[in-house]
Formats: sequence, C-alpha cells, structure tokens
Amino acid sequence: MSLATIGRSVARTVADPTRHVPHRPRPVRVSWLPVAVIAFAFLVPGNFVVPGPLRSNGSPARIFSLVCLALAVLTFVAASRRRSDDDAPRWSVVGGAIALYLGAATWSYGVAVMHPLDAGQSAGALRSLIAVLGAAGVALYVWMLVRDRADMDRILGWIVVGATFSVLVALAGMAGLIPSWASIARMSGLVENTATLRELSRLDFTRARGTSEHPIEFSLATTAALPLALHYARYALTRTARGWSAVASVLLVVGVPLAVSRTAVLGVVIALVVAVSIWPAVQKFVAALVGAAAVVGFFVLAPALVQSLVEIFTTAQEDNSVTGRLDDYVVVEQLFRANPALGLGMGVYRPDTGGNYLDNTWLNTIIGGGAVGTLVFAALFLLAAGVAWDRSLIGSDPAHRSLNRALLAVLAVVLMGSLTSDLTSFQQPTLVFMVVLGVLASRAGKGTP
Repeated sequence: MSLATIGRSVARTVADPTRHVPHRPRPVRVSWLPVAVIAFAFLVPGNFVVPGPLRSNGSPARIFSLVCLALAVLTFVAASRRRSDDDAPRWSVVGGAIALYLGAATWSYGVAVMHPLDAGQSAGALRSLIAVLGAAGVALYVWMLVRDRADMDRILGWIVVGATFSVLVALAGMAGLIPSWASIARMSGLVENTATLRELSRLDFTRARGTSEHPIEFSLATTAALPLALHYARYALTRTARGWSAVASVLLVVGVPLAVSRTAVLGVVIALVVAVSIWPAVQKFVAALVGAAAVVGFFVLAPALVQSLVEIFTTAQEDNSVTGRLDDYVVVEQLFRANPALGLGMGVYRPDTGGNYLDNTWLNTIIGGGAVGTLVFAALFLLAAGVAWDRSLIGSDPAHRSLNRALLAVLAVVLMGSLTSDLTSFQQPTLVFMVVLGVLASRAGKGTP
C-alpha cells in the first residue's frame, strides 16, 4: 500500500469513520467483543491476571480490550474505499476527543521516557500507557464498528447485568452464602498480581465490594449502571427485558448503601437526578414517591446502616480519608509548578516509586500530563456531555432522548468519581466510561438507521 493510499484512507476515515460498507452478513455480531470485556471486568477483579510475564497487563479484561484496539485500528486503516450510504460526512466530535486522548497519553509516555527513570518508574509509565490503550481501544471499537442499535443495546445491557451481578455477589457474601469473591476467582487458575485487599470496615460495618477490588469501585460501577437500568426499564424492546431491567434497578439501589461510602450516596443522587430530569411530570412524581418510600424502608429495615451513612458525611472533616485528600493538593501544587505544561509523564509518580497515592484522577492527570493532559481529559467529559445533552433534547424519539439523558447521567457519576478516587485504578467504572464515549461517538448512538 503506497503512502498516498494510506493518506487517502486516513483522510476519508477521519471524515466519515462510521459510514456504511456493503458486505456479507457477519457470522458473529460485532458486539461480542465489548460484551466479553464487560463480562470479564465484572467477573474477574482487576488484580487477577493470566499467569506469565504480562503481570498487571494480563488481566482478561485488558487483554480483550487490547484486541478491541487492534480491530479498531485495522478498521481505520482499511477504510480507503468506503463511501457513505447517503454521501454525507458523519463527523464525530466525541470520536475526535477519544483519538486526542489516546494521542495525549502516548505523548505523555514519551515525555516520561525522555527523563532518567528507575526501573519502577519505567514500568509504571509503560503500565499506564497500556491501560489507556486498552480503555481507549474499547471506545474506538464501539465508535467505528458498532452501527446497529441492537448491538448498542446489547453492550449497554451487559453493563447493567454485570453491575447487578456484583450486587448479588455482595448480598450473598454478607448473608454468608458464598465465600469472598477473591477466593472464588482463585479457583479459575488466574493469579493475583497484587494482594487482594483485606475486608474493609467503616463504623462497625463491613464494606461490600461485590466482584470489584475496592468498595469505591463497587460504588461507582453500581451507580453508573443505574441510569442505564432505569432507561431500559422504560424502553427495552420486550416486556420481559423491561421487567428484568426494573428488577435490576431495584437491586442496584439496594446495593448503594452496602459499600458504606460517600461516593455511593453522591453517585446515586446524581444518577437519579440527571436520569429522571427528562421524565414526564407524572413519572417524576411517582419516582419521587418511590424514592421517599425507599428511604423510609431503609430507615425501618436497617436503621444502624442509615445512621452510619449520615455519620460519614457529618464527621467528614475528621475522616482521614478526607483530610488525606486535602493534604494531597499541597504536593500536587509543588509538582505542577515544576512541570506545568506537560507534567512528569504518565505513571511516573506512583506510591511504589516514592509518591503518594492520590485519590483523585484529576490530580494524577495534572502531575502526569500537566496542563495539556488535563485539558484533553476535560475535553472528554465536556464534549461527551454536550453531545448527550443535545441529543436528549432533540432526539428523534422519546426512547432515544431517554437513552442520551441516561448516558449523561453516567458521565456525571463518573465525573464525580474522578474527583473522589483514581479511576485508572478501577477497571469497572473506567470501562463503563469508555463504552459510553464510544456509544456517543458511534452511528448507533446517533439514532440513525
């Protein structure tokens, strides 16, 4: 293939990455690969990996996400002879933001390796780059290959299934019906790259984590899936699917307090407020009554748990998890002043190389990517939220408007989580975020036939 042909391919694909291509029917639906990534992310905790030299890069979800990246790149390169079925370019602002994010991460890795690094810092930089490549690969795959609304619904539906399953695991574990999920994962033949966290407790309650590594990851995945479950409870194609989605919605709400986490409470409030905001007035009123009944039910059935949830907010100023986060700002300011534009490079500042663990994705981005990396990361949220908001107002039908408002709610939950935790450490909410970006960039997400 000549350079001129490659150039034309790139130009045409950038102009119209989701155009229709006449082809024979696929023997397997394109949604199977993102569904596989989602299934592994919600079944296998992120610290469990395939035995061998891959170490942290050998988790099943990451391996499949890198396959997504490879197929997305092949689709991009092989698009030289494609033509839009209506000869109109189909630009994707969100897709451009995803590509920019991937490019910025690669550039940040280059910044890191330009400086003298010890073995730990070098490994951390490479590990961070591969993590971004895998996550962005899922978004790119959904953007470029998913054109069928049924495929999109299948992918988003499996997020709801995975999060609901995690809640069921948490409930079964609290009831003593099953051992810890980590002990079950060990039976699969996978090995732990890092030690599984011991049981965490807060105010005399053991914090649930379901199939996640950490209670905060469990909280974010559960609350991020809730808007999608509510959408499909109203607009799934079949009555059976709507019924199961309603059941999933209830279970996800039940799972919120189990982590005894401020993130969970804030997440469910944000998810419900944004998702329900587009509902008709009568349905909003019914939702408010159901919510009030749920709160009363929690007070009656688990008064000590509710009291603990209230206490974690009223005593936040004395909580070392809050004061520690506030102390991080001093360290970040010093490092940012030393490298304001491009930062130290991604993955260089880590606890295992002498740095502090930062429970804030934005602080990590400021240190690793500087002002440039932070602006690119912000663009992901702003552009995706703008597209979701716009489509939720002018969508072609109520179902499409509801879906985009649900996607906006997911983005709001993930944004909140990025301010209270390091998303890059948690595979489940990161994957949900990237799938939503891919859906907003894809033809299926536009609601076009």
